[in-house]
Amino acid sequence: MSKLRSLIPKTASAKIVLQTVSAIALLLIPTILALVIGTRLIIREEVGRQVDQALDGIAYRIDNILLGVEQTAAMVQGNIPAHLESPPDLSALCRKVLEANPSVAGCAVALNPEHYLMDGNPFMTYLYREHGEVKATHTFTSRPFTEQDWYQAPLREGVASWVGPLKEEDTGTEPVISYDVPVFKDGRAVGVLGVDLSLNALTRMAQHYRTSTHSYITILDRDGSYIVHPDSTRLLHMDNLAQLRDVEDPSVMTALQEMVGGASGRRSFTLDATRYLMAYKPFQPSSYPGRQVGSLGWSMAVIYPEKELYDEFDPGYRLALSLTLVGLLLIFAGAVAISRFSLKPLKELLHLTKIISKGNYRMPVLASTRTDEIGRLQDQYNRMTRAVADHMNQLQDMSRKEVEHQHTLARTYARTKDIQQHEAAFFGSMTHQMADVTADIQDSVDRLCEFGALMGEEQRWQVLDGIEKNGLRVTEILNDMLNTNKQDSHG
Repeated sequence: MSKLRSLIPKTASAKIVLQTVSAIALLLIPTILALVIGTRLIIREEVGRQVDQALDGIAYRIDNILLGVEQTAAMVQGNIPAHLESPPDLSALCRKVLEANPSVAGCAVALNPEHYLMDGNPFMTYLYREHGEVKATHTFTSRPFTEQDWYQAPLREGVASWVGPLKEEDTGTEPVISYDVPVFKDGRAVGVLGVDLSLNALTRMAQHYRTSTHSYITILDRDGSYIVHPDSTRLLHMDNLAQLRDVEDPSVMTALQEMVGGASGRRSFTLDATRYLMAYKPFQPSSYPGRQVGSLGWSMAVIYPEKELYDEFDPGYRLALSLTLVGLLLIFAGAVAISRFSLKPLKELLHLTKIISKGNYRMPVLASTRTDEIGRLQDQYNRMTRAVADHMNQLQDMSRKEVEHQHTLARTYARTKDIQQHEAAFFGSMTHQMADVTADIQDSVDRLCEFGALMGEEQRWQVLDGIEKNGLRVTEILNDMLNTNKQDSHG
């Protein structure tokens, strides 16, 4: 507490500056914090919007791939009924599909055994790509095609549909999804045209369309199996969600479960010490005239490292933050400068007051053009300075007169003392003379009283004459003393 108190300024001007700066800080810091937080939220929203746009763009491109496969199948579908009796022609049609669309991994034509048999057996022809070559076979895995879903689903529903993903034992080669179209003749379902799209190829194409080298694209089927995943080994397994139950961040599992449930949203999660942002939504094929594909039950997601997303905005954000801090510092510096400039007259008054307190009362008058409290204080100071100066002039006049009076008194005292000394000497002399005269008179009187009867007439008259003379002398001495006292009194 003592250290904190030692940091508090002792002067009123410094306190006012500190209070002014503190008030500005209390007003601006919440505003800046709100601006920083708001900017961060706007950046986050913009990042989310860009991720959503990337997700929409990838969905559009994948849908174009699917639409290309569908259009290729539709191109061949109408020619199949005319070649039902010619297996080579059916194989040629499948080859035409592979040649027309490089995205197609395989093409199959399977005829309904209820209507067509070849040499007493169900007929199927299947052409597929393997190491850049087109190969042909009459089977699709070890099971009869009549037991496989890609064949049963279009016949059961009577419309074209995407079936799959077909993995592991379903394909025997690589995972695929199959666009299967029922073939009708005279109103009867006579077969199925199946066009396969490799999940590995679809993944490569999807990754090609990503907007960042470190982003990932994934598509989940309704059962949680991967249709698109950057790790091709994940495409071969059906139960991929079970492998994520022990993942370090439970948000990953939650997001995948929401995807399987058909939800849309965005989630952040940590994986391998890297923070990611994931945006996901159901994959919905576009609606075109004549397109029969409805909802596929897929859900797609795009995953970005958050650092990569925010790196685009961070320079501008840091620049804006730096400019804000510089502006705040400039405001503080301006507030300090304005406060000091405004308080400069007070400091001058304080300095002049200190000088007056040391005894220098002849201070200059302050020039004041201000009408505020400081101006009024300067006017009061000027009036006080003039009043003090007038009073000091009066005191100096009185002091001068007092000095002159003291000098006069000193001269009078010296003169009086000198007179007193002269009087003392004079009266001392007169006293001695009078003492001698009175002694003579006393002696004469004593002698006359003691020997008067024995003295002769003449001798008595001599004594009496001496007494008379001494009496006159006493009178003269007294007159001189009286005259001298009168002169001193008048002097």
